[in-house]
Amino acid sequence: MSEAGRRAEPAAIVRMARLNKWYGGYHALRDVDLSVAAGERIVVCGPSGSGKSTLIRCINGIEAFDLGELEVCGTALGPRAARAQLTAVRRQVGMVFQQFNLFPHLTVLQNCTLAPVSTGLATQGDADAAAAELLARVHLADQARKFPSELSGGQQQRVAIARALCMKPRLMLFDEPTSALDPEMVKEVLDTMVALADEGMTMVCVTHEMGFARRVADRVVFMDDGQVLEIAPPEAFFDEPRHERARAFLGSLVGA
Repeated sequence: MSEAGRRAEPAAIVRMARLNKWYGGYHALRDVDLSVAAGERIVVCGPSGSGKSTLIRCINGIEAFDLGELEVCGTALGPRAARAQLTAVRRQVGMVFQQFNLFPHLTVLQNCTLAPVSTGLATQGDADAAAAELLARVHLADQARKFPSELSGGQQQRVAIARALCMKPRLMLFDEPTSALDPEMVKEVLDTMVALADEGMTMVCVTHEMGFARRVADRVVFMDDGQVLEIAPPEAFFDEPRHERARAFLGSLVGA
């Protein structure tokens, strides 16, 4: 097949090689290799303490790694990344945390417009219009003038997603976004994430929501003890996990 006839491989949004992280004497990440292509949806799972959250926090520089290579959205991040490098990455990477981290003294709309206006990405008027559109997408258009304390947990987390999207990110990171929610609120947040995936957003999600992983993930990354032990499409991971620890992990979820 000619070069013109070949289907172009999507560009990598994240490239990491032999990534290591220590907390004192504790080895949190051990020689992690992972590449995330543009438009790909990755779900990272594993038992508590396996390094999942540390991994995702290294991607946008919240945590500094100690050894290895990391490139995010075309910017190389070293173990001691400069502020300019971190700023370049964070302008292109949105992150949603376990806790909603909304500013309690700002309205929903103000929470969404603060970053794009303060970074010069948009004027106040343009930011207001974009935020209103995104709040409508997460079914919260009528909550724009309320404060976070007036919303349910599920609503607050959807505001957090809209706020991240206001920066027009190339990549969205989710760190256990439903773990702080009551069970009845989980679905509304997962539905929002599914809609984002369906629109082609590049996503890396740390979650124990295996139904979400089956439905959305292009690949499932299984971690334990700071290592990536298995990477596979969801049908292969859930139906025929190769690693003994992965089988034990999935077995524990079935028994839960």
